[in-house]
Amino acid sequence: MGSGKSTLGRRLAEHFGFQLVDLDEHLEQTSRRSIRDIMAQEGEPAFRRLELECLRELVEARPERCVVATGGGIVESAEAAPLLRRLGRVIWLRADPQASVDRLTRTRRRRPLLDDPEEWRRRWVRREPLYRAAAHAVVRTHPETCDASFREIVRLLKAGDAR
Repeated sequence: MGSGKSTLGRRLAEHFGFQLVDLDEHLEQTSRRSIRDIMAQEGEPAFRRLELECLRELVEARPERCVVATGGGIVESAEAAPLLRRLGRVIWLRADPQASVDRLTRTRRRRPLLDDPEEWRRRWVRREPLYRAAAHAVVRTHPETCDASFREIVRLLKAGDAR
């Protein structure tokens, strides 16, 4: 959350002429509920199950020429990393946790996990090794360096360095 996945995902999809699949948006469309509502009514474990099911469905559909943007917690399921890798190259957009929190608290969109920024930071620390294990490549991002991050991802993909 706050790494720039939506912005960079859109730019990459447009650059390569691919479709963008935002897993959070797909989950909200298929469930006809917001993530905030799902988490408030059924809890985070239920949301994570729905998220993983959406990922499984995406892998089964075998999409070609697409950029997939996932939520940050997807890596907490042991099943997720192999599924993501089946879709293609996995790039971890590694943002500084404090910069992400600062950026997200300035946006108008409410984020369920930002209700407690300290809990969000603890999750980031817990997830970091999971991100590293799932990713073919790591690109550091920062809100002010979106263009540089975009160019680095394009370079990695074109050079085949995101293996």
